Amino acid sequence: MKGRGLFSKRNNEPIDLHEIDDLIERGLDNDEIAKELGIPKVHVDRMIQDIDKDF
Repeated sequence: MKGRGLFSKRNNEPIDLHEIDDLIERGLDNDEIAKELGIPKVHVDRMIQDIDKDF
């Protein structure tokens, strides 16, 4: 992602697109991914769009 980047609310570490991709492969939906990473669902949706652009 461009700009500051996206950080988890829990541990203030940057979130990698590979983390979201891994959770998607495990079968989690966007709401569950947002809860797991501690970020808003809107950000998950945007990051998934970034993943789709790359593939």
